[in-house]
Amino acid sequence: MRTSRTRRGAVLVMAMVAASITSACAVGVESTSGTASAPKAEDRAGAPRTTGFPSAVTTACQAGASPTIDEIRKRGELRWGIGVSPPFGFKQPDGSWGGVEADNAQELAAILGVRPVIQDYDYSLMTVALQSKKADIVGAQLFITPERAKAMDFSTPYYLSGQLFYVRADSSFQTIDDMNKAGVRFVYGTGGGQGPLAEKYIPKAGVSDAPLRGQLLLYEFLASGQADVSMVEAAPMAVLLKKYRSPALAAIGLKGRVTGDKARKDEIIDPFKVAFGLGKTDPGWRTCVDAWVEDATTSGRMDQRIDYWLAQNIAG
Repeated sequence: MRTSRTRRGAVLVMAMVAASITSACAVGVESTSGTASAPKAEDRAGAPRTTGFPSAVTTACQAGASPTIDEIRKRGELRWGIGVSPPFGFKQPDGSWGGVEADNAQELAAILGVRPVIQDYDYSLMTVALQSKKADIVGAQLFITPERAKAMDFSTPYYLSGQLFYVRADSSFQTIDDMNKAGVRFVYGTGGGQGPLAEKYIPKAGVSDAPLRGQLLLYEFLASGQADVSMVEAAPMAVLLKKYRSPALAAIGLKGRVTGDKARKDEIIDPFKVAFGLGKTDPGWRTCVDAWVEDATTSGRMDQRIDYWLAQNIAG
C-alpha cells in the first residue's frame, strides 16, 4: 500500500481505463483489448431486457425521423463507441462485448431494426469518432462538461454519478466531520480520483492507495482494520452493502450515514450527470435517443441493468 498526500487527477467513474485502439472492434470479433471474466449466457437471466417499446420511442426512432437514423438503417448497423471500463464495457473471452453499454447498444439497435457494431476508442478520441461518423453514439459513462458540450451533444442523462465514503457499520463514524481527524486512515484504489476528494473533504486524515484487483471497493482493508475509510462511486451502494456483511458496511455522504436504498442527490459527494454522446448536427437523432433513455430510466430498466452488472464483480 502506497501513501500519498498530493495525488491529483480528475474524478473518474469506476476508475475508468481508457485504452488506445487503432482499429475498431465489432461485436464478436477478436481485438487487442484485454478480456474479462463474465457470467455465462445461461446465467444472465437477471440482466433486464425488453423486446417491446412504447409508441413514443418507436415513433421518434422511425425511418425518416432524422438523417442519422436513415443512414443507420441503410447500412444495417448502429455504430456504438465504447470505452474499456468494466463492468460498463469490457471484452469477454469469446471476443464479444459485455456490460451495461453492450446491453444498451443491443437495445437501441433492436429499436432501429439493425445490428450493433461496438467500437472501442480512447476517451480522447470519442469526439473525433462522432465528428467523423465512425460512431453514431458514444456510451462510455461520459459526464457532461461545458468543454465536451462544445464538441458534442448529450442525451438526457441516464444516471447520476458521484462518490460516497464507506466505513464499517460498527465504527463510530457518522459524518464526514467525524472522519476528518488525525489518525484516521483512508484508502482508495490506485489510479482512481478519490485521493484528491479525500484531501478535499477529510484533509486531516492519512491518505493511502492500493491496487483494485477486480473488486469495486478495498473491502479487505476495512474488514481487517488496515484502514478506517474508503470511497467509491455512489451507484453500487446497495450492491456493496448487501455483498459485504461480515463485517457490515455503512455509506456516508454529505448528510451523514445514508439510510435509504439509494443515496439522494443531496447526499452524493461531487455529483455529476452521465449521458450518451451524440454528434451536434442532427437534433432528430437526439430526439430518438432521448425517447429511448426516458423509457429506460422511468421504467427502472436502466437502474436494474446497472445494478446487475455491478453485482457481477467483473475483473478488468
